[in-house]
Amino acid sequence: MPFPGGTTKHLPRVASRVAVVATLAAVGVLAAAQAALASWQQQNAPLPGTISDLTAVSCPASNTNFCEAVGSYSDNSGTHLLAEDRGGFTWFQQSISGPTGSELNDVFCTSNAMCIAVGDQPSGSNTVTFAEIWNGTGWTVQTVPSPSGATKAVLDGIGCTSTSRCIAVGSSSDGTTTVTLAAIWDGMSWSLQTTPNPVGATNSALDNVSCNTSTFCAAVGDSSPGTGTQTLAEAWNGTTWTIQTTPNPAGNFNQLNDVSCTLPTACTAVGRGFAERWNGGSWSLQTIAGTGGNTPADLTGVSCTSATTCSAVGTFFDSEAVEQLVAEAWNGTTWRVQKPPITTSFDSSGLSDIKCRSATQCTAVGFYHDPTTGDKALVEVYAPRWQPETVPAPSGALTTSLAQVSCASGSFCEAVGLAEDSGSTFPAFAEQWNGVSWTVQSTPNAADTNLNGVSCTSTTTCMAVGAQVGAGNTPVTLAEAWNGTSWTALSTPNPAGAARSFLTSVSCRSSTSCMAVGFWVDGSGTQQALAESWDGTNWTIQSTPDPSTGNTVELQGVSCGSATACTAVGTYLTPSNTLLAESWNGTNWTIVSMTNPNGTTDGFINGVSCRSATSCVAAGDYNNGSQVVPMAEDWNGTNWTAANAAVPSGATGSGITAISCAAATSCTATGFLTNNSGTFALAERWDGTNWAVQSVPSPVNGVTRSDLSGVSCTLPTHCMGVGFYEDVSGNDFALSELYA
Repeated sequence: MPFPGGTTKHLPRVASRVAVVATLAAVGVLAAAQAALASWQQQNAPLPGTISDLTAVSCPASNTNFCEAVGSYSDNSGTHLLAEDRGGFTWFQQSISGPTGSELNDVFCTSNAMCIAVGDQPSGSNTVTFAEIWNGTGWTVQTVPSPSGATKAVLDGIGCTSTSRCIAVGSSSDGTTTVTLAAIWDGMSWSLQTTPNPVGATNSALDNVSCNTSTFCAAVGDSSPGTGTQTLAEAWNGTTWTIQTTPNPAGNFNQLNDVSCTLPTACTAVGRGFAERWNGGSWSLQTIAGTGGNTPADLTGVSCTSATTCSAVGTFFDSEAVEQLVAEAWNGTTWRVQKPPITTSFDSSGLSDIKCRSATQCTAVGFYHDPTTGDKALVEVYAPRWQPETVPAPSGALTTSLAQVSCASGSFCEAVGLAEDSGSTFPAFAEQWNGVSWTVQSTPNAADTNLNGVSCTSTTTCMAVGAQVGAGNTPVTLAEAWNGTSWTALSTPNPAGAARSFLTSVSCRSSTSCMAVGFWVDGSGTQQALAESWDGTNWTIQSTPDPSTGNTVELQGVSCGSATACTAVGTYLTPSNTLLAESWNGTNWTIVSMTNPNGTTDGFINGVSCRSATSCVAAGDYNNGSQVVPMAEDWNGTNWTAANAAVPSGATGSGITAISCAAATSCTATGFLTNNSGTFALAERWDGTNWAVQSVPSPVNGVTRSDLSGVSCTLPTHCMGVGFYEDVSGNDFALSELYA
């Protein structure tokens, strides 16, 4: 959709969005969508051997990029220990060895440099306790004592409060009686603890443990008085273990498989067909949700992030008596069933453990059974997702496109863009998001205007910039301000002698401090950088340096880390496309060197997001010799460092047009990817270490062309992306995708 008399905001490697003018039977054809929620997705995990499964997972709160999973796999030489870690979004198999026949039943990590996994190993005709420790680079076997006289000793669960305080629980047997078992790690060695057993019980075991502080742990399991089993819970006060009274649902066989405590007064335990809640004084039964199958859910893993938020996983048998995975979520009042999807061929499945960092960030592990090749390790992740939202069109508009968006909160965003009406005029338009839906706003636009950038510091303070057709059909700069009620056009200057002037991006720190950038063209055709500042009353042109080797300069993005620190990015021709970055120190603009990854050429930087004067991330794309791929640049206050962003699988070309960082280790970038089926919207996420491509659904069926040209994130788990898509008739429509 070209802007009359000039150009549009540059979209790298994407052909101009030419609207096919046609009368539409209806405007705003996006199907109504619910607000985006977190959902389960299968992740790819290494599948060693012919058979594999994962039994436990740990995701430390101290490192949001890391999870560790343990289990086993089999090949022609036997069964082996399996350890895998996720550093960001990709799982890797680790090297781990142990005695033949050893098993790992649980793992706990305090960081990505300290994990302990526990289980058991054969010792002659006996079975003894077993543990391994991870130091960030490798696994090492630990010595764990077994009770004297035990013929079988097993560690089934572990909980840690620090690198020097872990407690593992399980059971030991002398061949006649099975009793509870606990061991404590002090950072140097393991030692056994004394644990009680219910009076009259012939068999007792602790299946898992959760430690909230050094003076509180809760362990759960079961005991048998001779017939059937009953629930068992024990509490550690820093000195001794004490049996707690636990209720039992109807039936003769009851046990608690796992427990998670967020406070010494808030624990949740799960078992076969039920859950129990600890309030600091007593345990009480909870009713879990029904599965609709032949059996209730057998919940084997639970993880709570607050007193009112828990997630649990396990298995059930469906109506055909086939074992299937299940997940259930607790909201403080009720449990509800979830069904994580499996995208590979399978006939049965199960989840054994889960760890959550928040209500919308969980990782679960288990297995699925491939009908041809057997059991395979399974990883499922519960996380926010992208979902299209309905974008209404202005009255009379035939085509629409959104260029940029800015969100002051999860329930307030402003998006700006360009429309085309039946009179072939191109009015700019704005839309407001209230947390549920978009609403078209009235803007003081002439017939031919274009809004490219917007920045909001509150629900009552936004600034939008772009260009409008002035006298003699000449594009000149444009700015409009939102005061919480209406948009107002502001007077903006243009460079002396300018034949055309455009503002492409704006960043505001307050209602009296904004910086806008763009470019202008003089009478001889030389294109130069443009920057203007807003002081709450007037816009003022600032002096910006241009590279001495280029005569076509364009600033595409700007972000201000403070009122006296802004970064602008763009491109200039020398004669190929060269990266450009300029820094504002409150007084002057200075060019800062920026290079492509691996020294390659032909690159574009299209967006930048700064958290402070010394922390910015910019993004765009470059030619790596075989295709156009995304890239990112990191600013530390002194230098830019180039990095490759993720290349979408199967893409023949891809690029980033916008970026927003909600935290120092959380950025979301949007743009486009091209493959054999067309050009589609792209989203990527940076977790402080790695970039990963995210799935972006099409707004309607049959879309073969779309782009997300703008994005704004208020939280790592809440982003709004905007752009356009082309329908099957070739018409452009505004696109909005919510990640929340």
